[in-house]
This record gives sequence, structure tokens and C-alpha cells, in this order.
Amino acid sequence: MTLLSKKKAQSIAKAAIKAKTVDAIAVSITSESSGYLRFSQNQAAATGETERLDVSVTATSGDRSAEVTGTYVDDAGLKALVGRAEALAKLAPKNPENMPPVGAQTYLAVDEEDATTAKMGAEERFDLTRKLLRVANKARLDAAGMVSHRHRAVAIGNSAGLFAYHPATSVSLSMTCRTRDGTGSGWAAAIEHQIAGIDPAAVASRAAEKAELSQDPEAIEPGAYTVILEPQAVAELLQFLGWSLDRRSADEGRSAFAKPGGGTQIGEALFHPSIILRSDPSAPDHPSSPFAGDGQALPKTTWIDKGVLKSLSTSRYWAKKSGVAALPRPRSFILEGGSKTDEELIRGVDDGILVTRFWYNRMLQPQSILATGLTRDGTFQIKGGKISKSIKNLRYNESPLTMLKNVLALGTPKRVALEGQTVVVPTMVVGGFAFSSLSDAV
Repeated sequence: MTLLSKKKAQSIAKAAIKAKTVDAIAVSITSESSGYLRFSQNQAAATGETERLDVSVTATSGDRSAEVTGTYVDDAGLKALVGRAEALAKLAPKNPENMPPVGAQTYLAVDEEDATTAKMGAEERFDLTRKLLRVANKARLDAAGMVSHRHRAVAIGNSAGLFAYHPATSVSLSMTCRTRDGTGSGWAAAIEHQIAGIDPAAVASRAAEKAELSQDPEAIEPGAYTVILEPQAVAELLQFLGWSLDRRSADEGRSAFAKPGGGTQIGEALFHPSIILRSDPSAPDHPSSPFAGDGQALPKTTWIDKGVLKSLSTSRYWAKKSGVAALPRPRSFILEGGSKTDEELIRGVDDGILVTRFWYNRMLQPQSILATGLTRDGTFQIKGGKISKSIKNLRYNESPLTMLKNVLALGTPKRVALEGQTVVVPTMVVGGFAFSSLSDAV
């Protein structure tokens, strides 16, 4: 399937809007082709390609609205889709927080589409997989994982004069290696918007190295430790912070950023001075969508600057009610770091724990952003600036607030394998990180 062009997407939106009989119509169009190859036991297990074209119409009549999704893009099909949305809107309950459609916007210039990645197919997937498995076979390790790629265009139009169009590509691969005795496990992954940025041999070598190092893990006592969190572990905990950067919940006293007595903690130093967290859709190496789901422009935003909370996302409804500017939730997070390598950071820790990644992460207490989860695929004790031994996995009970307060050192930032968002973070050395119990899972 050929991806919808900007011109064709705009004509679909105009046709749907032309058919409206209610107050407002918004149209969202997604055109996508994707492919994957899943492998296990050192051989390809499944592969396939999918194509999709979705058209979603949201009709608004007064304070009532409804959304209907279909696949027809001809005039008759679009007219029927609009008619169903309008009929349902008239039956929907009133929404006291309903807002009119977003007007025309000016977007940042973003280039997230790579021609070579867009042309990927079965041959490229198998080539990447061969390079991954070559490393695992040479090391006599059992490997499993997946290679996937996507070419997508998203368009949004509405009766208030807005139209937005953004094409993007992505390619990702992940690999888990297990030792033949079943005691060691290692993992590595990569995701980029262009295939030229992916090094499958480096990913496989990292997973293999972790698997071999993690054999025969020993138990240690849970407690508070200095930790070296690799970027994937940092990002998995940082996600909880991203969800909590919301002005309404802070104003209403429901979040960690609520000020005692009312208001928010914007402007207060809440984190270590080295922490700078920002979003930039137009970042050259790590671009992301320049608009939110309703078409609002996503600006370059600094959320935390040298430890000071600077911004909280604000819905259009809450912005109007509070008399502040609206700020949509971002599609990217970039946490600034330093220039030290992981090896240099390890050498700087006399007694601590190295964590490859977390999994089965869950929120425990939204008011303090306290979360829990388990280490996985390579957890090691550090003694005298060196990895001394593999240790059994541990359950953490910790908050990203504490993580960002207790920073001791930062490494070089890199993009991590999280779907749906562009997240770039460094390896992080953190003091007093809380582990509550052991896990026997490998």
C-alpha cells in the first residue's frame, strides 16, 4: 500500500467536513504499512506485513460528541461515516468539559521519515535477524526477539480550519539471550527512525555479554543501594514521572506536584541540579510528531531545568478554567546527561548494583509516584569499581522523584526501546535506591 500523501489526506478531511450538519467535525486519518519478524530458539518463527487505513470522525453538537471509525475514503463512505457520528453525538450525554475544535496551528519543522526505512521488507528483516543470530550462535546462546519496522502518516483536519500531516518511519529490534544451562539472561534493543542508525551486531553482542556475565546469580540482602541504572531502566521508571506532569491534578491536590495549601510547585527546586528534562519534536537525531492527538502544536518545552520544575501539561479545558496557557502532553522526552561511558561510571562506584532494565512495572501511589517492578536480564553487584558477580533479581519500590533527587552521576544519553514515544536518557548513578525483596526468576 502506498502511504496517503498530504494532498490525498487533506482531500479526505475536506470531504468529511463538507458533509457535516452539526456544530463541528474533526477527522483523524492514519495510513500505515508495517512488518515484523519474530525469532526464537535461534531461528525465524513468524513473519508478516500489515497495511491499515483508518478514518475517525468526531462529531460535536453542543456539549455532546461521538466518534466513529471506518475505512472508506470515497465521498459516499465518508458521508455515511459522518452521518453515524452525528447521530450518535445527538444521543451522547452532555460533556461539561467539552471544548470547540482546535483552530489552525503553526507546527515545528520535523523530518521523521526516512526513504530507505520506508522501503524495508522481508529481505531486510531477515538480514537484520541473521546478523543478530550470528552472534548468538557463535557464543552458543539461545536467542529470541523481534525485528519490526513501520511507515506511517497521521493527518488531522477539522471544521475550525485546522489541518496537520506528519509522516514517520521507525525500525526496532530486541534480543534476549539465554545461557544453555538456563541460569543467565541478557537483553538489548534499539529503535530509530532510520535503519542506518541501527547496529544489529552491537545489540546482539550486548545481549550475549550480559547473558554470559549473569550466569549462576547469587542472592544478596534487599535494602537501599547505590545503583547504576542503564538507560532502559531509567526510562521505564521515568515513564511514571511523565504521566504525572499534569497541571490539573496538581492544582486539585492529587499529585506529587501539588503545593501544600494550593497551587503547583512550578518554580521550585525539586530535583538534583544536574537534571534537565525537555521535549523537542524537531530534534535532528530524535524527531517526533509535531502535534498532539487533537492537532495542537507541540512546542519545544523544558519540563525541568537544573532541578527546577518549569512546566506541567495543561488541557485546553483546564487552561481556560485556570486562566493559563494550554500545553499538551509531549510525544518525546529528552533527559540531558554527561559524557561518561558506562565503564567510567562503574569505575566510580565502590559498592553498588548495576541494573540492565526493569519489567512488570506498576504504580503503587500516584501522590508520590511510588512504583514497583523487578530487575531483569542482567543484575550485577559492583565492588571496587568493577562488576564482581551476578546477583539474583530484585524487586524495587521507588519513585522517579527520588531517583532524580539522588543523582550522583550521569552518562551519555541514548534513545531507548519504548514504543509510542521518543525517549532519550542517560545511564544514571543514583544513591539510596530501595529494593524490597528477592526474585528467583532469571
